[in-house]
Amino acid sequence: MLRVLCTLTLLALSNAESVKMVRDFSGNVPTRPSPCLLTCVGSTGAGTTNWKGEPGRLYTDVDMTDCGFVDTPIVTTSLPGNGHHDYMVGMTSPFHVTKTGFTIVILGKAQTSWEKLMSPTTVDARQSLEQGTTLKWNVSWHAVGFVC
Repeated sequence: MLRVLCTLTLLALSNAESVKMVRDFSGNVPTRPSPCLLTCVGSTGAGTTNWKGEPGRLYTDVDMTDCGFVDTPIVTTSLPGNGHHDYMVGMTSPFHVTKTGFTIVILGKAQTSWEKLMSPTTVDARQSLEQGTTLKWNVSWHAVGFVC
């Protein structure tokens, strides 16, 4: 009985409008119909992200082509990993957002009182391309936009 109730609830929710955009990427009220709104998520891959740049400044390009957006979506990002990613500046600031992708630039780490206390010898160390890969830093992203 519980399984049937859960199935019916999921079916009802799948037909409901679950995402509503009140302002688009440009800050305008959307003119496209709600059924054309899509939420698309992805990751650049833990340990496989193609980091480029130089020590202290890493960047990667994120491809959203498979989402099929017809306009620039609203994008939210995070930087998961296995260490030191929580100090990075720029991890939630996508650059050059288009309907097909964006770039994330990591400009180094924010110095915190905790790090100065616990690891005073690494406070000024710059992150490297190898560190980004070894620590499995990757860009997880969530985009909401129109596909028709």
